Amino acid sequence: MAARGGILVVCTANRARSPMAELMLAATFAHDRTDVEVRSAGTRAEEGEHVTRHTLQLLEGRGIEAAAFRSQPLTAELVAWADVVLCAERAHRADVVRLVPRAHRKTFTLAQSARLLAVADVPRGASAAELADALASARGVVPQSPDDDIADPAGGTTTDYGRAADRIASAVRALGEALRVRG
Repeated sequence: MAARGGILVVCTANRARSPMAELMLAATFAHDRTDVEVRSAGTRAEEGEHVTRHTLQLLEGRGIEAAAFRSQPLTAELVAWADVVLCAERAHRADVVRLVPRAHRKTFTLAQSARLLAVADVPRGASAAELADALASARGVVPQSPDDDIADPAGGTTTDYGRAADRIASAVRALGEALRVRG
């Protein structure tokens, strides 16, 4: 694990939303020299699948290489590895917590994490574990919302994928800013 921790991103098949978030976060962290590792998995993923065609085109259009990405199923070991677990939907969060009940405090949806960051007290140069603690503390102030789910674009149009990517990118910007080491 990287010096400042690890983030696991979860969706259903690990072929669209979670790879988008993983690769966008990794690109943001690499650009900012933020030492946090990012992985992703799917609650119903098959091992070794490529991202969807729309996901590949969308990420490459943003300058993010995605051809080498391969899907993996969600496991208790991945959840234990992560300091923060970020899910595409509230249902994925429930799946994570069913798999590893003690993960409830470190598991959020991507959209929820962005909303929580507006009120969370994240220390300067926070680690992923410190981010999880700050988000968990803010969760009592900011209730869950149906807007915490990012709709699955699978089987949809390029526009559906674009909407999902825009919501993910918004959360990634907030997370990148929260974890950036400020000089």
